[in-house]
Amino acid sequence: MTTTLTKQLITQCLHELPKGIQEETLKAASQCLVDCLATAYAAYGEAPIDMLRKLYIDSPTTGASTVIGYGEKARPADAALVNGAMISLQLFDDNQAQMRGHPSGPLLPAVLALAELKDASIKEALTAFIIGYEVECRFGTILNPSHYELGWHATATQGTLAAVIASSLILGLDDHTCAHALGITASMVGGVRRNFGTMTMSLHSGLASSNGIRAAQLAEQGFTADPEIFDGPMNLAEIFSREWSPDLLEKNLPLWGKPFMIVHPGATFKLYPCGRPPLFAVDCVIEIQEKYAIDLKDIEKIQADVSFLYPRTLIHQRPINGLQAKASLQYCIATTFLDTRPTLKSFTDSAVARPEINALIDLIEVHVPPHLTEDIPAVRKAPFEQPVKITVQTKSGKTYSATVPIHKGSPQNPASPNDLQQKFIDCATMHIPLTKAKTILDFISQPNAKVRALMQLLQV
Repeated sequence: MTTTLTKQLITQCLHELPKGIQEETLKAASQCLVDCLATAYAAYGEAPIDMLRKLYIDSPTTGASTVIGYGEKARPADAALVNGAMISLQLFDDNQAQMRGHPSGPLLPAVLALAELKDASIKEALTAFIIGYEVECRFGTILNPSHYELGWHATATQGTLAAVIASSLILGLDDHTCAHALGITASMVGGVRRNFGTMTMSLHSGLASSNGIRAAQLAEQGFTADPEIFDGPMNLAEIFSREWSPDLLEKNLPLWGKPFMIVHPGATFKLYPCGRPPLFAVDCVIEIQEKYAIDLKDIEKIQADVSFLYPRTLIHQRPINGLQAKASLQYCIATTFLDTRPTLKSFTDSAVARPEINALIDLIEVHVPPHLTEDIPAVRKAPFEQPVKITVQTKSGKTYSATVPIHKGSPQNPASPNDLQQKFIDCATMHIPLTKAKTILDFISQPNAKVRALMQLLQV
């Protein structure tokens, strides 16, 4: 009897992958946890988070799961929605090139919320996280490039698949129930890149986490859906991708966990609070200014040589607020010249309105050279893995340039554990004392500690 693709997927995720998790895999997942909590603190008190709390967190608060930093209790799906938006709001959360999205924002909140419900340990939670991470990243290699090019946001789509698998693991769903959870999820996935640079971009992470939980809990109650959602006509992958064929998934599944993608190639951890594509240009500007210290008044023209997908993705050439600025190549270049390096303060609405910013943006030209067009198969396959070159022409007739093949924080040019701990301390100490921030870092390193205790410790 032939086993369906959906059944093969579930067998791999619920039964085979957990056997392969080793200490290095858990260590990589722990780094994602530290990074996500940092970015959540960076969004604490922001208006979009307050809007979501007003709608989704009951007063007085009740429920099994905790909103990061606030200490408020809610149903798991509601807490995950708010926490996912918090992690992703500042666009400071991790990225994964093969996924073409943000792996932790749509996944970790589901894991934390249900780990609290089931009183799981940090190690148990991270085990589910690792397998969800594998799902969203491996699907990135199957559905793309067309899934992303069509306008889908992988964080919202692949992230929801990750969240429902991780939720199924923590809830202990059997194969049959997990199949229905996946089917329910298929009617919940969504999220388009047109919403980049808005509050809704971060909501993609919240919705993915929340919907993953809801689908798993509905299935646990006996709610039904098509249990073979990756098989036959109108299956989910066929709708999402022009490249899809059943053979792609069937041939890909045996590769899962060999190695786990959270280990190799691994995550990109951002050192600056903006979208990942602009980070190449940011590093170029930093290099140029460290070498040449160009007087900004002497700049006549700035040219950015980038791949074809930059202008199609970073659509806010002249941002009018901080969220748009994070997804603007022109703004990220300009603010790096002005601020030496981008910080959270660089992306406030008032910072975006600086006259000096507009003056610099006037000088920037974005150029796609022939070797970085979509006609080149390797470029189309990995458009945000291509070198970026910034060239500065001055009024005094000099030309300066820098090329960054891979930015700091990427797996090939990684952020160190100390970098991540410092990022956490910088973000957390905006709201809590340094001693408490260090206590949280120490607590995370204890695999048998309970997630419930961690979530309480995070309260501001």
